Amino acid sequence: MQSPLEKSKSLREKSVQYPSCELAECTEFVRIVDRLGGRDVSEKSVLSELGLSSRATKSYTGKLTSSRQFGLLDYRAHTLSITERAKLILYPTEEREEVQQKRLLVEAFYSPSLYKQLIQRFQGKRIPQLDTLANILMNEYKIAKTAKDVASRVFVDSANFVGVLTEGGILSVIAQAETEVARATPVGRQVLGQMQSVTISLSNGKSATITVPSDISRRDIERLKKMLDLLAVVGEGA
Repeated sequence: MQSPLEKSKSLREKSVQYPSCELAECTEFVRIVDRLGGRDVSEKSVLSELGLSSRATKSYTGKLTSSRQFGLLDYRAHTLSITERAKLILYPTEEREEVQQKRLLVEAFYSPSLYKQLIQRFQGKRIPQLDTLANILMNEYKIAKTAKDVASRVFVDSANFVGVLTEGGILSVIAQAETEVARATPVGRQVLGQMQSVTISLSNGKSATITVPSDISRRDIERLKKMLDLLAVVGEGA
């Protein structure tokens, strides 16, 4: 027979994974890890820097798990390392640094599994009020009742932080990503070098043509792949 404590644990709500700390907080958390060395930083060192004594502290675990979901941190054997994405956010390599940072933050925003689903659902639409969104998260996305309000607020705050919510509350991830890519690669640069085009057959008799410079870099290829992945996420909800 179960004890009252065991019964309480068995009845405790379970929730699907969600960021409990907004992207802005995670970016600052990553800065701390970077300041301590950036790679294979001991968890004890991070806790000490934060003035904490236990890794079980909610404020710490929230930042750690959320940063991992946003693709900013790796965590292995009680050590933390910033990812390549985080490194480029902190230390941009392109001429237009703010543009590169904004693009990478948008990529981080649509990295969590839950956020991919929400982007698919609300792209081009008005985000519901926080309490309504919280109820949607609980009823349709298996977020625990005790976590729904935090999950709702963090999603909206993170969207505002990366600039993908319009003044009218419309979620516009695709438009933002396309704008940043366009700013990062001015048209004037495309006239240099030989271009190559690839036409791809699609379903229902449709086709798509991709035109790129012949000397396109691997990094730019990865950027194109990420844009296509995002189009796929949004397209599934159309």
